[in-house]
Amino acid sequence: MRIKPSNNSISYCADKNTMNPLTGEYKDPLMKWPLRGAAFTNEVGEALRPVIGSYATLSWAPALLYIGADIYDKYKNNQTEYSPNSKRCLKQACFQGLASIILPVFAVKGGQKLFSLFGLKEKDKITYNAQEQINKLAQQFVANGKLRAYKDNDAACVKEFLEIVDNNIEYRMQMDYGTNFLKKMFSFRRVNKKENLDRYAKKTVLKAIGTRKLLLKPKEFVKDHSLYKTFQKAMELGQTKNVAVKNVINKLLDTKVMKGRLIKTIGGFVALGIAIKPIDTFVEEVLIGKVIGPGLERNKKENLLR
Repeated sequence: MRIKPSNNSISYCADKNTMNPLTGEYKDPLMKWPLRGAAFTNEVGEALRPVIGSYATLSWAPALLYIGADIYDKYKNNQTEYSPNSKRCLKQACFQGLASIILPVFAVKGGQKLFSLFGLKEKDKITYNAQEQINKLAQQFVANGKLRAYKDNDAACVKEFLEIVDNNIEYRMQMDYGTNFLKKMFSFRRVNKKENLDRYAKKTVLKAIGTRKLLLKPKEFVKDHSLYKTFQKAMELGQTKNVAVKNVINKLLDTKVMKGRLIKTIGGFVALGIAIKPIDTFVEEVLIGKVIGPGLERNKKENLLR
């Protein structure tokens, strides 16, 4: 947020830490780096969410603390003057809510969705979001013991997994198209062909089936593979064969989508870098300057006339 100079007289308590010695303009201590960087931790965390998962939620703590401190400071002080003012507080709260939380996070998510489309240009011809969802379904499939249940019938195993994928996608399509415009607009299923999804799903489950067989009955050339070493280590730690196999396959499925997650992370940072300045300007000059600010002034005058 930019701090505009005020025409108010400067308090005797102003010093070199809050006043520009050359221009006499107020320097907001909360706008100084590295403290100012706390306001952006949530946006950085959301951009990194595809890679770090739920740990991104922790990035909101310093951002919310900074925003709270800034709002309280603007309520309590008019630059260097102690002058509590609820209207000034409300304007700052609106600014921070829009410019530091809602719009930047929306921009990050939009960038991640957009960069997910790059997956359409690769051999599988489905978005990175679609790949990730199918791999998550495969992880659930493995965790439910389906590979073991169909250990002697690969065709039936593949058939059930394809049905699960199709049912999941069909259900999500109905939800997206029927109830929520934003989900409908950003739904990855609108740009993925069903045959490509089915082909990728079949390849994914066959890879899991083959990995399970190799781990349980390894050939000589597989015993030096890193996956088999991970399997052996899990066994040495006391895991049963079936549990160790599930853990190894889940790690393999996670690795498969890492490239897409990294690309989506880059997309989030790119969108944030492009949008952050326009967002600040739009919120401060348009929403606050022309909508919220004048609205608060009118409300104040109406209350005084009552």
